[in-house]
Amino acid sequence: MSASEEGAAPENEASTEEPSTDITESSGAGEDAPETKKVRSGFVTALILGPPLITKFAIVLLVKFLTDVVVFPFLIFYRFVKLSKNKVVAMFSSSSNKDEIKGDDVNGSSPTSS
Repeated sequence: MSASEEGAAPENEASTEEPSTDITESSGAGEDAPETKKVRSGFVTALILGPPLITKFAIVLLVKFLTDVVVFPFLIFYRFVKLSKNKVVAMFSSSSNKDEIKGDDVNGSSPTSS
């Protein structure tokens, strides 16, 4: 191998250069150039698929918002009712020493008096 061949690409590898396909240079002035294939932009597809997707997105957001408007007040109401129930039960059971709400007794055990 000589010094000039070291930097050059081997002959058996494909060249990365692409030949020029400019039709206007090779054709004469009087000849008709062949029609080139039109690149599809997807505009028609966007017109067809766009509105249903936007509508679906709006419906999902509306359902989520309405669910939050309905569910969160019920959660707060449920917590308020639970706390109120616990306070009422605690008022009536304040005379006994054990707390029935906390469940200090083991299941199945019965109070024994000696």
